[in-house]
Amino acid sequence: MKALVIASLFTAFIALTVYLTSIIAVHGIRKSISDSNYFLRKPYKLVFEIVMWICGLAIIITGLFIKETADWWIIGGGIGIFLVGIFSDFKRNIFIRIAHYASAIGGFTLLGLSYYFSFGHINFTIIIAISALIASGFADKRIWCLELTMAAEIFIGLFYLAHTIM
Repeated sequence: MKALVIASLFTAFIALTVYLTSIIAVHGIRKSISDSNYFLRKPYKLVFEIVMWICGLAIIITGLFIKETADWWIIGGGIGIFLVGIFSDFKRNIFIRIAHYASAIGGFTLLGLSYYFSFGHINFTIIIAISALIASGFADKRIWCLELTMAAEIFIGLFYLAHTIM
């Protein structure tokens, strides 16, 4: 199962990296990663959703297999990230916007808290919280920088845990 977890995390990380690199190269830094979805045209319109689904599923797989029993903090965080892809058209109406933001904030929050509640690593949780505050407080493109910071720390932490405890 370790190979499945690491392979799924690696696939998700590569998918997100390629997507973000492509967006920056073609459209520049957007207000948020989700906002980049509005700059995509056919045949690439579903790429953002697919990347979020890949990331969400990789995190869910990690939550299912990283310990002997399912880790519902990680699974819940993965579901949140997966739902970001489902509610990607967040500018359409207030209900989709609320669902989109709640999924993103809830997913990242559950994943950040999972390091403490599931693994006892309060240092990871504190680092994530402090860096999120710094990224959102001092960065020019606050949401974009915050999302990148959170995504990098979540993937680094999950890779680390998968290597050390599985």
